[in-house]
Amino acid sequence: MSDQGRNCIRCGDPEESAILEHCPTCGKHFCADCVYRATGRRFCSSECARAYFYGDSDDLESDDDDLAG
Repeated sequence: MSDQGRNCIRCGDPEESAILEHCPTCGKHFCADCVYRATGRRFCSSECARAYFYGDSDDLESDDDDLAG
């Protein structure tokens, strides 16, 4: 197990020098300077925000397949 602390996934700031939050979608950590905001929630990236609200693209494609059949 590593004794290395948590770092922001985008800029690399360690938790000792920045307050880190965890992404509700993927669980990775990000700092206030790197946050992506969407509808009042905070994420590590736009991809995670999209997945949180709309699901994965695979889910959307499988829904379309169900309607076609």
